[in-house]
Amino acid sequence: MNGPPIAGMAGITPRVGSAGMALITAAVEPNHEFVAFTNGTYGSAHRGFGSGISQIAISPRGRLDHVVNAVNGLPFGGTDCALPMIWATENKVLVDVFCVYTDSETWAGDIHPAQALQAYRQKMGIGAKLVVIGMVSNGFSIADPNDAGMLDVVGFNTATPSIIADFATRTARPQA
Repeated sequence: MNGPPIAGMAGITPRVGSAGMALITAAVEPNHEFVAFTNGTYGSAHRGFGSGISQIAISPRGRLDHVVNAVNGLPFGGTDCALPMIWATENKVLVDVFCVYTDSETWAGDIHPAQALQAYRQKMGIGAKLVVIGMVSNGFSIADPNDAGMLDVVGFNTATPSIIADFATRTARPQA
């Protein structure tokens, strides 16, 4: 997450961009939960790295440098983009929208993120959505193109937060 710079925002690393978005989310969303991909035993392994989830406390009154420093101190591992949904399902956390900010790592472990979202929806009875923001492009695709509740975003610029907000609040149309 320390480089290369975010596509569309020269000089800003994915780590700084994701920390900034966490602060914005904390300020505008009264109910939020932040987790980070860490090197842990929870989840799966990829290229010898563990992949787990660690909760992070972020205050809406926090400063960007404090959030970046807190994130820098985490034991990073692989990025299994299904883990937020698996973790929320196992911990019975109610989520309307999962937003995954990543540099360019979007690999899947034991279950594909689209399948993990479907399982979460079924178990929790919530029409949750998933947005994966790949701040540095590697040609990834996680969203199921047949699921209107999933969105892939590549790069990042000043329009990205409003695109995510519009997607999060849009009501899906019934399929014909």
